[in-house]
Amino acid sequence: MSDRGVPTVNVIGPDGKLHQVPRTAPEKPSAAKLVADRLGVSYADEGGNGNLTAKEAGEIGGQLGGPMVAKLVALAKRDLAHGHVERLMQKQKATPESRL
Repeated sequence: MSDRGVPTVNVIGPDGKLHQVPRTAPEKPSAAKLVADRLGVSYADEGGNGNLTAKEAGEIGGQLGGPMVAKLVALAKRDLAHGHVERLMQKQKATPESRL
């Protein structure tokens, strides 16, 4: 780590000597950028996407939200069904046997 708190790594330079250089990682594109590239839509992570049509924006958002929304709906259905079964079981326990 350098004096300024920036992480560094040691590398051997072209001159054969050891050099300390700042550690950097390649920037990862956002999920939206990856989807846009796959669809052939021009998209910039840093903004300025005012030239996107509603259709193009919907294609990107649909690809991102579709599977996640489907999973959330499935989880909600499961939780609702589980809650319904639990309520029925509690109701059955509370009902006297003579009333069944």
